[in-house]
Amino acid sequence: MTSTTEPLSNDRREAVRQPGEAYPIRVGREAARLVDWSGKGLGLQLRGGVDTLAPGQTLTVSIHSEVTNGVALFPIVVRRVDVDRRVIGADFLDEAEDAADFLACLLAMSDAR
Repeated sequence: MTSTTEPLSNDRREAVRQPGEAYPIRVGREAARLVDWSGKGLGLQLRGGVDTLAPGQTLTVSIHSEVTNGVALFPIVVRRVDVDRRVIGADFLDEAEDAADFLACLLAMSDAR
């Protein structure tokens, strides 16, 4: 996958972020929407508050496939918490190595509809 977006020179992230197209995701039992994502992680806006979450906390994201009507579960670790915007930044854990490819395929299919 290629991107025409150049990363900012002061951006501390290692991977280029892609827009999330507000794709629905769940964090544990909490409904969320995808803000942005990369090959390494994602930004999520939770419907409820994030004040109980902290950097270093591990969670599970559930990504529903509209194509197969199945749900994939991927482990993440919280890296950033923005309480005012209800947004968390999280990295996929090593055992979620297929998560970015899975998400890219879902978003591409969602855009094609």
